[in-house]
Amino acid sequence: MMEIVDLINVASLSNHELFTKVIAEISRCFKSRDKKERPNNWMSIAVQIAVAAAEGQPGCASDWVEQFNALSSDNDTGNNTNDINFSEALNRLNAKECYMKRLNNVLGHPSLSLPNNILSVRHAAGLIRGSVLLSKEDNHNDDTVKGIQISVIKLLVRTMPQLGSTSPCDIFLAVQLPLLQSLDRSAFTNGGLSFPSKDSEQEFDYLLGLDCSDLDFDSVAQVGEKRNRSHIQHSKYTHVLEAAHLARKGAVRAQHGAVIVFPSPDDEIQVIGKGWNHDYLMDRAKTNKNKVVLHSECHAIADAIKRHGEDECFNELFPKATIFIVELESDFAYETCHPCPKCDPLLRAVGIMQVFHTTPNGNLTKMELSTPSCELLANENCSLPLKAACDEQGITCKRLDTAMKEAADEGKE
Repeated sequence: MMEIVDLINVASLSNHELFTKVIAEISRCFKSRDKKERPNNWMSIAVQIAVAAAEGQPGCASDWVEQFNALSSDNDTGNNTNDINFSEALNRLNAKECYMKRLNNVLGHPSLSLPNNILSVRHAAGLIRGSVLLSKEDNHNDDTVKGIQISVIKLLVRTMPQLGSTSPCDIFLAVQLPLLQSLDRSAFTNGGLSFPSKDSEQEFDYLLGLDCSDLDFDSVAQVGEKRNRSHIQHSKYTHVLEAAHLARKGAVRAQHGAVIVFPSPDDEIQVIGKGWNHDYLMDRAKTNKNKVVLHSECHAIADAIKRHGEDECFNELFPKATIFIVELESDFAYETCHPCPKCDPLLRAVGIMQVFHTTPNGNLTKMELSTPSCELLANENCSLPLKAACDEQGITCKRLDTAMKEAADEGKE
Protein backbone atom coordinates (compact mmCIF):
# COMPACT_ATOMS: atom_id res chain seq x y z
CA MET A 1 0.00 0.00 0.00
CA MET A 2 1.18 3.52 -0.84
CA GLU A 3 2.80 5.33 2.08
CA ILE A 4 0.51 8.01 3.44
CA VAL A 5 3.29 10.63 3.41
CA ASP A 6 3.63 10.23 -0.37
CA LEU A 7 -0.13 10.63 -0.74
CA ILE A 8 -0.05 13.79 1.39
CA ASN A 9 2.77 15.30 -0.66
CA VAL A 10 0.75 14.79 -3.83
CA ALA A 11 -2.52 16.01 -2.28
CA SER A 12 -0.93 19.28 -1.14
CA LEU A 13 0.15 20.30 -4.65
CA SER A 14 -1.79 22.15 -7.30
CA ASN A 15 -2.35 20.29 -10.55
CA HIS A 16 0.21 22.52 -12.27
CA GLU A 17 2.75 21.90 -9.48
CA LEU A 18 2.15 18.15 -9.66
CA PHE A 19 2.57 18.12 -13.44
CA THR A 20 5.85 20.00 -13.07
CA LYS A 21 7.06 17.66 -10.33
CA VAL A 22 6.26 14.49 -12.26
CA ILE A 23 7.98 15.72 -15.42
CA ALA A 24 11.00 16.96 -13.44
CA GLU A 25 11.42 13.58 -11.73
CA ILE A 26 11.24 11.76 -15.05
CA SER A 27 13.61 14.23 -16.71
CA ARG A 28 16.09 13.78 -13.88
CA CYS A 29 16.46 10.09 -14.66
CA PHE A 30 18.04 10.99 -18.01
CA LYS A 31 21.06 12.51 -16.28
CA SER A 32 22.47 9.05 -15.71
CA ARG A 33 21.65 7.90 -19.24
CA ASP A 34 23.03 8.38 -22.70
CA LYS A 35 20.95 11.16 -24.25
CA LYS A 36 20.45 8.97 -27.31
CA GLU A 37 18.26 6.70 -25.18
CA ARG A 38 15.72 9.46 -24.58
CA PRO A 39 12.61 8.65 -26.66
CA ASN A 40 11.48 11.35 -29.05
CA ASN A 41 8.04 11.27 -27.47
CA TRP A 42 9.31 11.27 -23.89
CA MET A 43 7.38 14.43 -22.97
CA SER A 44 4.09 12.94 -24.15
CA ILE A 45 4.75 9.86 -22.06
CA ALA A 46 5.62 12.00 -19.04
CA VAL A 47 2.45 14.06 -19.49
CA GLN A 48 0.42 10.85 -19.63
CA ILE A 49 1.89 9.80 -16.28
CA ALA A 50 1.30 13.30 -14.85
CA VAL A 51 -2.37 13.16 -15.87
CA ALA A 52 -2.79 9.84 -14.07
CA ALA A 53 -1.11 11.22 -10.96
CA ALA A 54 -3.29 14.34 -11.00
CA GLU A 55 -6.43 12.24 -11.37
CA GLY A 56 -5.56 10.34 -8.21
CA GLN A 57 -3.50 7.33 -9.23
CA PRO A 58 -1.28 6.76 -6.18
CA GLY A 59 2.41 7.15 -6.82
CA CYS A 60 5.64 8.89 -5.94
CA ALA A 61 8.87 9.79 -7.77
CA SER A 62 10.17 6.23 -8.04
CA ASP A 63 6.78 5.02 -9.28
CA TRP A 64 6.64 7.70 -11.99
CA VAL A 65 10.11 6.81 -13.24
CA GLU A 66 9.24 3.10 -13.20
CA GLN A 67 6.05 3.78 -15.16
CA PHE A 68 8.00 5.84 -17.66
CA ASN A 69 10.59 3.12 -18.17
CA ALA A 70 7.83 0.59 -18.80
CA LEU A 71 5.88 2.82 -21.17
CA SER A 72 8.88 4.08 -23.11
CA SER A 73 9.98 0.51 -23.86
CA ASP A 74 6.58 -0.31 -25.35
CA ASN A 75 6.55 0.33 -29.09
CA ASP A 76 2.83 1.09 -28.98
CA THR A 77 3.12 3.71 -26.25
CA GLY A 78 2.05 7.28 -26.72
CA ASN A 79 0.11 6.99 -29.97
CA ASN A 80 -2.90 8.70 -28.40
CA THR A 81 -0.93 11.29 -26.43
CA ASN A 82 1.75 12.50 -28.82
CA ASP A 83 -0.34 15.50 -29.78
CA ILE A 84 -1.17 16.51 -26.18
CA ASN A 85 1.28 18.89 -24.58
CA PHE A 86 1.63 20.03 -20.98
CA SER A 87 -0.86 22.91 -21.18
CA GLU A 88 -3.48 21.03 -23.17
CA ALA A 89 -3.44 18.08 -20.80
CA LEU A 90 -3.63 20.36 -17.76
CA ASN A 91 -6.58 22.28 -19.17
CA ARG A 92 -8.50 19.08 -19.94
CA LEU A 93 -8.44 17.97 -16.31
CA ASN A 94 -11.52 18.19 -14.11
CA ALA A 95 -9.63 20.14 -11.45
CA LYS A 96 -12.22 19.73 -8.70
CA GLU A 97 -12.41 15.95 -9.16
CA CYS A 98 -8.60 15.72 -9.19
CA TYR A 99 -8.17 17.57 -5.91
CA MET A 100 -11.01 15.67 -4.27
CA LYS A 101 -9.68 12.28 -5.34
CA ARG A 102 -6.15 13.00 -4.10
CA LEU A 103 -7.42 14.31 -0.75
CA ASN A 104 -9.73 11.31 -0.32
CA ASN A 105 -6.77 9.02 -1.01
CA VAL A 106 -5.28 10.42 2.20
CA LEU A 107 -8.45 10.71 4.28
CA GLY A 108 -9.41 7.13 3.47
CA HIS A 109 -5.99 5.67 4.22
CA PRO A 110 -6.16 2.89 6.87
CA SER A 111 -3.21 4.25 8.83
CA LEU A 112 -5.25 7.27 9.94
CA SER A 113 -7.37 4.97 12.09
CA LEU A 114 -4.34 3.81 14.07
CA PRO A 115 -4.07 5.15 17.64
CA ASN A 116 -0.55 6.50 17.21
CA ASN A 117 -0.21 9.86 15.49
CA ILE A 118 1.72 9.33 12.25
CA LEU A 119 1.20 12.83 10.85
CA SER A 120 3.28 15.92 11.47
CA VAL A 121 1.95 19.46 11.76
CA ARG A 122 3.43 20.19 8.33
CA HIS A 123 1.62 17.20 6.82
CA ALA A 124 -1.69 18.50 8.19
CA ALA A 125 -0.91 22.02 6.95
CA GLY A 126 -0.22 20.60 3.50
CA LEU A 127 -3.63 18.92 3.49
CA ILE A 128 -5.23 22.22 4.45
CA ARG A 129 -3.52 23.71 1.41
CA GLY A 130 -4.99 20.93 -0.72
CA SER A 131 -8.47 21.58 0.67
CA VAL A 132 -8.12 25.27 -0.19
CA LEU A 133 -7.11 24.41 -3.75
CA LEU A 134 -10.24 22.26 -3.92
CA SER A 135 -12.49 25.02 -2.55
CA LYS A 136 -11.25 27.43 -5.23
CA GLU A 137 -12.68 25.05 -7.85
CA ASP A 138 -16.03 24.82 -6.07
CA ASN A 139 -18.37 27.52 -7.31
CA HIS A 140 -21.39 26.13 -5.47
CA ASN A 141 -19.88 25.79 -1.98
CA ASP A 142 -20.43 22.03 -1.99
CA ASP A 143 -21.07 20.41 1.42
CA THR A 144 -18.63 17.68 0.40
CA VAL A 145 -15.87 20.28 0.13
CA LYS A 146 -16.80 21.66 3.55
CA GLY A 147 -16.65 18.13 4.91
CA ILE A 148 -13.10 17.70 3.59
CA GLN A 149 -12.07 21.00 5.21
CA ILE A 150 -13.47 19.76 8.52
CA SER A 151 -11.59 16.48 8.15
CA VAL A 152 -8.22 18.13 7.53
CA ILE A 153 -8.72 20.50 10.49
CA LYS A 154 -9.42 17.42 12.63
CA LEU A 155 -6.08 15.99 11.52
CA LEU A 156 -4.32 19.21 12.52
CA VAL A 157 -6.01 19.17 15.93
CA ARG A 158 -4.84 15.58 16.29
CA THR A 159 -1.23 16.71 15.79
CA MET A 160 -1.69 19.80 17.99
CA PRO A 161 -4.00 18.78 20.86
CA GLN A 162 -3.82 22.26 22.42
CA LEU A 163 -6.01 23.54 19.57
CA GLY A 164 -8.90 21.58 21.03
CA SER A 165 -8.29 22.65 24.59
CA THR A 166 -6.24 25.57 25.86
CA SER A 167 -4.67 27.36 22.88
CA PRO A 168 -6.78 27.38 19.71
CA CYS A 169 -4.89 30.43 18.41
CA ASP A 170 -1.74 28.33 18.10
CA ILE A 171 -3.13 27.35 14.70
CA PHE A 172 -1.75 30.69 13.46
CA LEU A 173 1.75 29.45 14.39
CA ALA A 174 1.30 26.31 12.30
CA VAL A 175 -0.54 27.39 9.15
CA GLN A 176 -0.05 30.64 7.26
CA LEU A 177 -2.85 33.18 7.65
CA PRO A 178 -3.92 33.58 3.98
CA LEU A 179 -4.56 29.84 3.81
CA LEU A 180 -6.66 29.83 7.00
CA GLN A 181 -8.65 32.80 5.73
CA SER A 182 -9.63 30.74 2.68
CA LEU A 183 -11.41 28.12 4.81
CA ASP A 184 -15.04 28.18 5.83
CA ARG A 185 -15.32 29.55 9.39
CA SER A 186 -17.43 26.59 10.50
CA ALA A 187 -14.62 24.18 9.57
CA PHE A 188 -12.62 25.27 12.61
CA THR A 189 -15.23 24.57 15.28
CA ASN A 190 -16.61 21.50 13.53
CA GLY A 191 -13.03 20.32 13.05
CA GLY A 192 -12.33 20.33 16.77
CA LEU A 193 -11.03 23.77 17.72
CA SER A 194 -12.30 24.56 21.20
CA PHE A 195 -12.37 27.97 22.85
CA PRO A 196 -11.88 27.89 26.63
CA SER A 197 -13.34 31.39 26.97
CA LYS A 198 -15.19 34.07 25.07
CA ASP A 199 -12.01 36.12 24.99
CA SER A 200 -10.09 33.32 23.28
CA GLU A 201 -12.78 33.02 20.61
CA GLN A 202 -12.76 36.78 20.07
CA GLU A 203 -8.97 36.73 19.71
CA PHE A 204 -9.24 33.89 17.20
CA ASP A 205 -11.81 35.76 15.12
CA TYR A 206 -9.74 38.94 15.31
CA LEU A 207 -6.65 37.15 14.01
CA LEU A 208 -8.58 35.24 11.36
CA GLY A 209 -10.08 38.46 10.05
CA LEU A 210 -6.85 40.42 10.16
CA ASP A 211 -5.93 42.27 6.99
CA CYS A 212 -2.21 41.88 6.44
CA SER A 213 -2.08 45.45 5.16
CA ASP A 214 -3.03 46.54 8.70
CA LEU A 215 0.26 45.03 9.83
CA ASP A 216 2.27 46.79 7.15
CA PHE A 217 3.78 50.23 6.97
CA ASP A 218 5.94 52.19 4.57
CA SER A 219 8.98 50.28 3.37
CA VAL A 220 11.22 53.28 4.01
CA ALA A 221 11.00 54.99 7.38
CA GLN A 222 11.48 58.65 8.05
CA VAL A 223 14.05 59.60 10.68
CA GLY A 224 12.42 59.52 14.10
CA GLU A 225 9.11 58.25 12.67
CA LYS A 226 6.86 56.42 15.14
CA ARG A 227 4.08 54.07 14.14
CA ASN A 228 0.49 54.74 15.12
CA ARG A 229 -0.87 51.22 15.43
CA SER A 230 -3.21 51.60 18.38
CA HIS A 231 -5.85 49.50 16.59
CA ILE A 232 -3.57 46.44 16.55
CA GLN A 233 -4.05 43.96 19.41
CA HIS A 234 -0.41 43.07 20.06
CA SER A 235 0.44 39.48 20.92
CA LYS A 236 2.93 36.84 19.91
CA TYR A 237 0.47 35.88 17.19
CA THR A 238 0.31 39.32 15.58
CA HIS A 239 4.11 39.57 15.73
CA VAL A 240 4.43 36.25 13.89
CA LEU A 241 1.75 37.22 11.36
CA GLU A 242 3.46 40.55 10.70
CA ALA A 243 6.87 38.92 10.29
CA ALA A 244 5.30 36.36 7.93
CA HIS A 245 3.73 39.16 5.90
CA LEU A 246 7.11 40.86 5.65
CA ALA A 247 8.79 37.59 4.64
CA ARG A 248 6.54 37.40 1.57
CA LYS A 249 8.18 40.58 0.27
CA GLY A 250 11.50 38.78 -0.07
CA ALA A 251 12.65 37.71 -3.51
CA VAL A 252 15.48 35.47 -2.27
CA ARG A 253 15.20 31.75 -1.74
CA ALA A 254 14.78 31.72 2.07
CA GLN A 255 11.75 33.85 2.94
CA HIS A 256 12.48 35.28 6.38
CA GLY A 257 10.75 38.16 8.13
CA ALA A 258 11.53 39.82 11.47
CA VAL A 259 9.98 42.36 13.80
CA ILE A 260 11.67 43.95 16.81
CA VAL A 261 9.26 44.72 19.64
CA PHE A 262 9.75 46.87 22.73
CA PRO A 263 7.64 46.96 25.93
CA SER A 264 6.61 50.57 26.53
CA PRO A 265 6.23 51.94 30.08
CA ASP A 266 2.43 51.95 29.71
CA ASP A 267 2.48 48.18 29.09
CA GLU A 268 1.85 48.71 25.39
CA ILE A 269 3.99 46.78 22.92
CA GLN A 270 5.68 48.89 20.28
CA VAL A 271 7.12 47.45 17.08
CA ILE A 272 10.29 49.47 16.58
CA GLY A 273 11.79 47.81 13.50
CA LYS A 274 10.99 45.33 10.77
CA GLY A 275 12.84 43.55 7.99
CA TRP A 276 12.91 40.72 5.49
CA ASN A 277 15.52 38.82 3.51
CA HIS A 278 16.36 40.54 0.25
CA ASP A 279 19.22 41.39 -2.10
CA TYR A 280 20.86 44.79 -1.88
CA LEU A 281 22.89 46.01 -4.86
CA MET A 282 26.24 47.33 -3.71
CA ASP A 283 28.02 50.48 -4.86
CA ARG A 284 30.93 49.08 -6.88
CA ALA A 285 32.84 52.31 -6.24
CA LYS A 286 32.96 51.43 -2.54
CA THR A 287 33.19 47.63 -2.58
CA ASN A 288 34.19 44.78 -4.86
CA LYS A 289 30.85 43.03 -4.36
CA ASN A 290 27.90 43.31 -6.72
CA LYS A 291 25.28 42.57 -4.09
CA VAL A 292 24.74 41.26 -0.60
CA VAL A 293 21.82 39.35 0.89
CA LEU A 294 20.46 41.38 3.79
CA HIS A 295 18.96 39.08 6.39
CA SER A 296 15.70 40.03 8.06
CA GLU A 297 17.34 40.64 11.45
CA CYS A 298 19.92 43.02 9.99
CA HIS A 299 17.27 44.81 7.94
CA ALA A 300 15.08 45.23 11.05
CA ILE A 301 17.97 46.65 13.08
CA ALA A 302 18.75 49.27 10.43
CA ASP A 303 15.05 50.10 10.15
CA ALA A 304 14.82 50.65 13.92
CA ILE A 305 17.90 52.90 13.88
CA LYS A 306 16.34 55.01 11.15
CA ARG A 307 13.01 55.27 12.91
CA HIS A 308 14.23 55.99 16.41
CA GLY A 309 17.81 57.16 16.12
CA GLU A 310 21.03 55.36 16.95
CA ASP A 311 21.43 56.54 20.55
CA GLU A 312 17.87 55.73 21.59
CA CYS A 313 18.11 52.28 20.01
CA PHE A 314 21.45 51.31 21.56
CA ASN A 315 20.86 52.93 24.96
CA GLU A 316 17.15 52.39 25.58
CA LEU A 317 15.34 50.19 23.08
CA PHE A 318 17.56 47.31 21.99
CA PRO A 319 18.57 46.14 25.51
CA LYS A 320 14.90 45.58 26.40
CA ALA A 321 13.71 44.47 22.98
CA THR A 322 12.68 41.09 21.64
CA ILE A 323 12.95 40.00 18.01
CA PHE A 324 10.47 37.64 16.35
CA ILE A 325 11.84 35.77 13.32
CA VAL A 326 9.75 33.79 10.84
CA GLU A 327 10.68 31.55 7.93
CA LEU A 328 7.96 30.56 5.46
CA GLU A 329 7.63 27.06 4.12
CA SER A 330 6.07 27.57 0.69
CA ASP A 331 2.71 29.30 1.16
CA PHE A 332 1.26 27.08 3.86
CA ALA A 333 3.56 26.39 6.83
CA TYR A 334 6.62 27.59 8.76
CA GLU A 335 10.23 26.48 9.14
CA THR A 336 12.85 26.74 11.88
CA CYS A 337 14.80 30.00 11.66
CA HIS A 338 17.05 30.67 14.62
CA PRO A 339 19.61 33.44 13.98
CA CYS A 340 22.39 32.34 11.64
CA PRO A 341 26.11 32.55 12.57
CA LYS A 342 26.18 36.12 11.20
CA CYS A 343 22.95 37.39 12.73
CA ASP A 344 23.56 35.92 16.20
CA PRO A 345 26.66 38.08 16.86
CA LEU A 346 24.99 41.07 15.18
CA LEU A 347 22.04 40.88 17.58
CA ARG A 348 24.47 40.60 20.49
CA ALA A 349 26.48 43.52 19.12
CA VAL A 350 23.47 45.84 19.21
CA GLY A 351 22.20 44.42 22.52
CA ILE A 352 19.10 42.42 21.49
CA MET A 353 19.23 39.32 23.64
CA GLN A 354 15.79 37.71 23.42
CA VAL A 355 14.66 35.85 20.31
CA PHE A 356 11.50 33.97 19.35
CA HIS A 357 11.45 31.99 16.11
CA THR A 358 9.04 29.73 14.28
CA THR A 359 9.31 25.95 13.93
CA PRO A 360 7.59 23.38 11.70
CA ASN A 361 5.72 22.05 14.75
CA GLY A 362 3.48 25.05 15.27
CA ASN A 363 5.20 26.54 18.28
CA LEU A 364 7.58 29.37 18.99
CA THR A 365 11.04 28.64 20.33
CA LYS A 366 12.52 31.14 22.77
CA MET A 367 16.26 31.82 22.74
CA GLU A 368 18.34 33.85 25.15
CA LEU A 369 21.53 34.93 23.41
CA SER A 370 24.83 35.06 25.21
CA THR A 371 26.49 38.17 26.61
CA PRO A 372 25.95 41.35 24.57
CA SER A 373 29.10 43.01 23.26
CA CYS A 374 29.26 46.18 21.18
CA GLU A 375 32.83 45.19 20.24
CA LEU A 376 31.33 42.57 17.92
CA LEU A 377 30.51 45.40 15.52
CA ALA A 378 34.18 45.26 14.50
CA ASN A 379 33.66 41.71 13.24
CA GLU A 380 33.18 41.94 9.47
CA ASN A 381 30.44 39.30 9.62
CA CYS A 382 28.47 41.92 11.58
CA SER A 383 29.84 45.16 10.18
CA LEU A 384 29.56 44.51 6.45
CA PRO A 385 25.87 43.49 6.39
CA LEU A 386 24.85 46.23 8.83
CA LYS A 387 26.82 48.82 6.86
CA ALA A 388 25.01 47.73 3.69
CA ALA A 389 21.64 47.87 5.46
CA CYS A 390 22.36 51.38 6.74
CA ASP A 391 23.52 52.50 3.29
CA GLU A 392 20.32 51.12 1.80
CA GLN A 393 18.25 53.26 4.18
CA GLY A 394 20.46 56.32 3.78
CA ILE A 395 21.63 56.51 7.39
CA THR A 396 24.91 56.32 9.27
CA CYS A 397 25.66 54.52 12.51
CA LYS A 398 28.47 56.20 14.44
CA ARG A 399 29.17 53.14 16.56
CA LEU A 400 29.48 50.97 13.48
CA ASP A 401 31.71 53.43 11.63
CA THR A 402 33.99 53.76 14.68
CA ALA A 403 34.25 49.99 15.08
CA MET A 404 35.06 49.51 11.39
CA LYS A 405 37.70 52.25 11.47
CA GLU A 406 39.37 50.79 14.56
CA ALA A 407 39.39 47.32 13.00
CA ALA A 408 40.94 48.73 9.81
CA ASP A 409 43.60 50.59 11.81
CA GLU A 410 44.46 47.44 13.73
CA GLY A 411 44.81 45.57 10.45
CA LYS A 412 47.41 48.05 9.24
CA GLU A 413 49.62 47.60 12.31
